[in-house]
Amino acid sequence: MVPRLLIVLALLTAPALADRVPLTKGERNLDTAAGWALFKRPWISSPSSLEAGGGLGPLYDARACNECHTGGGAGTVAEGALGAGMVVRVGDDTAGADPTYGRQLQTHALPGFVPEADISFLWSTEGGLRAPKLGSPAFHYGAPATATHLALRRAPSLFGIGQLESVPDSEILKGSGKPAWLTGADGKRELGRWGWKATASGLPRQVEIAFQRDFGIATSGLPGAAGECTARETPCYGTPGPAIELPDNFRDVIVIFLRYLHAPDPRDEKAPGFALFRQTGCLSCHAVLHDAKGEAVHAYSDLMLHDLGPALADGIADGAAKPSEWRTAPLWDLGENLARGGLLHDGRARSIAEAVEWHGGEASQSRAAFKSLSPEKRKMIEDFLLGSP
Repeated sequence: MVPRLLIVLALLTAPALADRVPLTKGERNLDTAAGWALFKRPWISSPSSLEAGGGLGPLYDARACNECHTGGGAGTVAEGALGAGMVVRVGDDTAGADPTYGRQLQTHALPGFVPEADISFLWSTEGGLRAPKLGSPAFHYGAPATATHLALRRAPSLFGIGQLESVPDSEILKGSGKPAWLTGADGKRELGRWGWKATASGLPRQVEIAFQRDFGIATSGLPGAAGECTARETPCYGTPGPAIELPDNFRDVIVIFLRYLHAPDPRDEKAPGFALFRQTGCLSCHAVLHDAKGEAVHAYSDLMLHDLGPALADGIADGAAKPSEWRTAPLWDLGENLARGGLLHDGRARSIAEAVEWHGGEASQSRAAFKSLSPEKRKMIEDFLLGSP
């Protein structure tokens, strides 16, 4: 049951839910309203109680879910700066975290604290393709490990993830990709499906990761009042707080809200572009899966890992994924992603054709097949994927 305070919060801050966020099946009830209220609510720091919006920091990247995923959509890809929904991931090729900076740089800090780093980047264009080039960060807690790499990540669109959650593991395992097997909190093997590297098996876990890394807010799954701060960042531990700052029922109504965010309209698979999409071999990875009822989920992702070659390898392994391996990205929201600045994990691709050009490794043959098509036929595929008439 939704707590009394959360009911009041939902009524005060989300009266126009139906007008602002498209939900499936008319699910505009108390739970989804409360979830939307928390999704867009700016968090503030302790010692205020989290029930009043507390717990932020001491280091963080954003103050609200809606800041990165505006209206549930993808992050904004800015020109030469970290836009809303762009973060800097940290790691090495063994899937290890940096001993000082963990797995994500926090570039903001509460008063009295210092962010982990000041960082900027530029877009470099070589051979007609755009790629981000990070400047030399000013690290504030010492140098990272010599094996540590830094790379941009863009907040993905959240629309339709409830449908993707409804796909059973057995359906995913029919695919030809690499399963992202993870070890759960109980020691059991779980199949990852969320995130660019499929590093979370369930939406509650994905929400917990976001609260820890983006907000510095502790959950029951990832406790600790210092957020993602490591033991080497001793100032973070100067103001102790509760080990669990976000109650489970708060997390759970956010998950309920996410589950009912609508899926983009299905593409017209009778269009000539779909036949060409299949002909190029793209459908082997960008597959149509089915939920437990046997109904098609038109996200065009097999939710498995695939090696996309050295051009997209950034030196960071994560979970079961090597640096060049990525979970197949859903394609059902490409138009919205392009409108917010680009495609791929860091927004580098300014068009579908550019995104295809970056694909190597297992996707090399499909890339070659796409490039061999006439401009008219390539446009048919792009129109199909964008839902254009």
